[in-house]
Amino acid sequence: MTGDSKSDRVYAQLKAEIMSGEIAPGSSLGAISIGERLNASRTPVRQAFVRLEAEGLVTLVDRQGARVAPISISGVRDLFELRSLLESTATGMVADAVRFDPAAAAPFIEILGELDSMENEEPSSQRWEHFYELAEQFDRAVISYTRNAHLSRSIAELRPHSARLRSIAHTSPDRLERSLVEHQQMCRAIIAGDSSAAKAAAAEHLEATERTILDAVMNPARAGGGPRIDVVTA
Repeated sequence: MTGDSKSDRVYAQLKAEIMSGEIAPGSSLGAISIGERLNASRTPVRQAFVRLEAEGLVTLVDRQGARVAPISISGVRDLFELRSLLESTATGMVADAVRFDPAAAAPFIEILGELDSMENEEPSSQRWEHFYELAEQFDRAVISYTRNAHLSRSIAELRPHSARLRSIAHTSPDRLERSLVEHQQMCRAIIAGDSSAAKAAAAEHLEATERTILDAVMNPARAGGGPRIDVVTA
């Protein structure tokens, strides 16, 4: 395996662990310990750290390692302010696209059908893993069918930062159930070609998600069962 491919492998593994919350916000990443765990020398590990720093997921520490970016209250607010502007606009564009090309509704019809089938299922970890997969499919479909390439690229670039907040956003069964309903509403508005309703539904979903995350960050005692959260107020 070449040095570059080792760096790619270490980067992909660490990014996946940061996004999933397996490596918690604020955690230290030692170059030596990461190299031993992932069977890589220090150079590809350092290269992976540099790439992750460029994406805002880690901060380099004294040329020896890195630290996973903490969850910042202001950072959450900034992220969701931008996401609301971008994603509500994109969702409205996709609904517009459906009006002119009904075939563009196909992925959303499929996603909605699966979401509807989940309504009467008993809560379980498998059920929610399925929902997460459908939510990912929805996001990818919106990115794919947004006619503005710069807009779709900007949304895609924010996904790693959004993904690592997912486990915080879904700290209660009630919020999970509500998120399912919100995705149904967005799908239905897109399928109907109703750009105003689609845009409003996306904005409502993001606002509710932001409220849940900020509540969990500022009141960690109420977010029992969630991940360890390293919080900075700046």
